[in-house]
Amino acid sequence: MKKTNVAENRTDKLEPCLAIIGAGFSGIGMAIRLKQSGYSNFTIFERSDNVGGTWRDNTYPGCACDVASHLYSFSFEKKSDWTKVFSDASEIYQYLLSCVEKFQLENHIKLNTTVSDMRFDSSANQWAISTVSNETFHADMIINGTGPLNKPNIPNIPGIENFTGKIFHSSQWDHEHQLDGGNVACIGTGASAIQFIPEIVNKVRSLKVFQRTPTWLVPRLNRNYSSLTKWVFKNVPGVRNFYRLFIYWRNEYYGIAIIGYPFFNNLLQKASKLYLRAKVKDPELRKKLTPNYQIGCKRINISDDYYESLQRPNSDLITEPIISITSTGVTSADGEMHECDTIIFGTGFVTTKYLQPMKIYGSKGKELTEQWAGSAESYLGISVAGFPNYFLLLGPNTGLGHNSVVFMIEAQIEYVIKALSYLKEAKKTFIDVKLERQETFCDSTQKKLKKFSWGSGCDSWYLSENGKNYSIWPGFTPSYWWKTRKFDVASYHVS
Repeated sequence: MKKTNVAENRTDKLEPCLAIIGAGFSGIGMAIRLKQSGYSNFTIFERSDNVGGTWRDNTYPGCACDVASHLYSFSFEKKSDWTKVFSDASEIYQYLLSCVEKFQLENHIKLNTTVSDMRFDSSANQWAISTVSNETFHADMIINGTGPLNKPNIPNIPGIENFTGKIFHSSQWDHEHQLDGGNVACIGTGASAIQFIPEIVNKVRSLKVFQRTPTWLVPRLNRNYSSLTKWVFKNVPGVRNFYRLFIYWRNEYYGIAIIGYPFFNNLLQKASKLYLRAKVKDPELRKKLTPNYQIGCKRINISDDYYESLQRPNSDLITEPIISITSTGVTSADGEMHECDTIIFGTGFVTTKYLQPMKIYGSKGKELTEQWAGSAESYLGISVAGFPNYFLLLGPNTGLGHNSVVFMIEAQIEYVIKALSYLKEAKKTFIDVKLERQETFCDSTQKKLKKFSWGSGCDSWYLSENGKNYSIWPGFTPSYWWKTRKFDVASYHVS
């Protein structure tokens, strides 16, 4: 078994040895800011053969971001020539590749390296990182940026193993499998399905869309940027920054309704229903597509062509529950057999099982997922009591339903940088959040969540098995920035 420090070419023996897990938005952003802050002794562990995370993995037709690109990008690496208001996955992926190249991160990345477990050695104040290839590395600090959107959610439907056709999840799209002229069943109507259904409906002979719960939908209003607009963004000082700021505060304004302030929430709900009425003339289909829960309780989706795709002659929306999958199709609760040769799951991701299947053992030998046991309690979504010198990026309760998570990631990155700076100045090597501070933070967060849309009673992927919401930040993003603007040393054991 190979044993080595994460970074073998240390330029400063006093500089901590840092390990970043995951090379998606979080990991790449963390690495850039470490370099900009004077840290060079770090390595990114990436399980795949390239960087990009979610935007590398998701290549299904129509895959795009629901946040405008000028905001869904790093504030310290802005891009002037986005092709659209809402860019597709390939352009975001290329943006991340360009970040790695520009900031010369290649030598800091270990690709095809899957971390199996991490253990904290209290006697040495150091983490041991083990990989599936039987290697062991050591680091002083762990910064985990694996994020929640990497474990496909495939429902355990009876008979699924008997299906003789092609079956795959949207995040594992089989581009070699031809859909043209085929009979396709799409199970699920989450954000991914709403994007790929309009892209495939004109190619297939028949499309059966199985909907468990209707989604609130608003128009995307996407458009291409003209050459002149891109030139202005690049060459006229201040325009690009002002536009980014405008998008940010516009999203925060929409957040008043999404979060659940009654007057604005009711207005948004009425606007969504008007959009549905304008797009869908058939009253029966419109009834099937009308949610019966408060808007904002589940993720709100955006699309300009989803409703239209469900009204094509070869498309059928099925709301009867699925009973089983047979060798040739899907059986619904009304006894009808829906023949198909391809099944595509648009059922999203398992977001409540953070970090699995990776095992993380803290200072007392406790494994993190066992400690959470159906919950995911942390401090600021960054630190976990009993897991010293360990930071999370985009951890529990830092997801958003109304604005860009890149804003949240950057706030966490800056918090970690400030923590490292404090430790360096204070000549300390050990940091662990106090349990009582973590409990106070979690109690306050859950109380706030119950007051708003997320606590209004719907069954959402935001919720864990115990019914608590460990996914969403309970409010506006400036409040999170305010809480993370300084390293809160009083909330930590430091030695």
